[in-house]
Amino acid sequence: MRPLQQAICLILCLVIGLSPCQLAYAANTEETKLLLQKSLTVFEVDQELARIEKQEESLVGKLASTEQELKAQQALSADTKRHAAKVLRAYYMGDRDSLWVLLFSISSFKDALTTFEYLQMIIRNDRESLKRYTDNQKQLQELSASLSTSKTALLQTKDRYIAQREKLILLQKQLDEDLAKHSEAAEILKQMTNLTVQWQNKGIPLFKMYFQALAQAMKQLPEILSDSNEGKSNHLIINGFQYTFQITDQELNSFLRSKNELFRNMTFRFTDSQVITTGTQDGMEVLIKGKYELAVKDEPKGKTYVRFRIESLQFNGFELPATTIEAMEKEFDLGVYPQTVASFLLVTGVKLEEGKLSLMLKLAL
Repeated sequence: MRPLQQAICLILCLVIGLSPCQLAYAANTEETKLLLQKSLTVFEVDQELARIEKQEESLVGKLASTEQELKAQQALSADTKRHAAKVLRAYYMGDRDSLWVLLFSISSFKDALTTFEYLQMIIRNDRESLKRYTDNQKQLQELSASLSTSKTALLQTKDRYIAQREKLILLQKQLDEDLAKHSEAAEILKQMTNLTVQWQNKGIPLFKMYFQALAQAMKQLPEILSDSNEGKSNHLIINGFQYTFQITDQELNSFLRSKNELFRNMTFRFTDSQVITTGTQDGMEVLIKGKYELAVKDEPKGKTYVRFRIESLQFNGFELPATTIEAMEKEFDLGVYPQTVASFLLVTGVKLEEGKLSLMLKLAL
C-alpha cells in the first residue's frame, strides 16, 4: 500500500473510532465465521446425502417387493380369468338355463328342494368366480400403480442425490480453496471440527428435543378454547357461523410453559409476517423463524389445518441449510388442528399481527 493510501486509511480508522488492528480483527472474525458456516453447510449436505441413500435403499426394496407381488397377481389373474370366462360362456351359451328347466320337471318336492339348493350353490360359485376375477383385476391395477409410483419416486430420489452430491463437491472445493488462502488454516480447521462435533452431538438432539416437545404441545393447543371468563371464551370470537380464534404470543408462551418446562428456555414472538422463536440451553443458542399457513391434509382428504412452515434455523448464530429444515419438517408436525377438539370446525384463514395470531374458522356444514 502506498504511503498516501496508508495515511488515508489510518485517518478513516481514527475518525470512526477503530484502530487498524480492530478492523483487521473484525474482518478476520467475519471471515472465520463464513468459513465455519460453510463447513457446517458441508456437513449438513453430507447428512442429507446419507438420508437420501437410506431412502433410496428403502425404495429399491419396496420396488422389488411390489414387482414380486405383481408377478404373483398376474399369474393368479390368468387363472381367475379362465374361471370367469367359463362362467360367462356358460350363461351366454344357455348352459345354465337347462338346469332351471330341470327344476320344473321334477315332480317330488323333496327332489325339487335338493335341486334348488344345488342350483343356488352353482350360482353362488359363479358369483364368487366373477368376484375373484374383478377383485384380482382391481389388485392388479393397484399394484401396477404402486409400482409406477415407486419407480417415479426412485428416479426422483436419484436425481436429488446427484444434485446434492454436486452441491457437496462444489461447497467442499470452495471451502478447501478458502482455507488454502488463509494464514491460520490449522486453527480454523480445529474450530470447524469443534463446531461440527458440537452440532452433531448437542445441536441436533437439542433441536429434535425442542421440536418433539413443540409438536406434542401444539396438538393440545385447541384445549385453550375452553379457557373462558363467565362462560365467554377468552380466545374465540363468534360472529354467526364464523369464528375467530385469537392468541397473543405471551399467551402462547404461558400455554407452552404450562405443558413443558423445556419452554421456559424459549420465547415465541409474533410479528406481522413471522413467528420468531429464540432459546438457550446449556450455552447453546437456538433461533427458529417461520410462519403459519393454511394447508390441506392428505388424510383425511380435504381437511384443512394450520401448518407451520420453517423458514430459518440457526444454531449458535450459524444458519442451517434448507436440507436440514426439510428434514425437520418431515420428522415433526408442528401444525394446529382445531378439529381435534371440535370436528365441525373448519379452518379458513390465518393472520399474523404484531404480538397476535388469528385463525379464522367456520362450521363444516
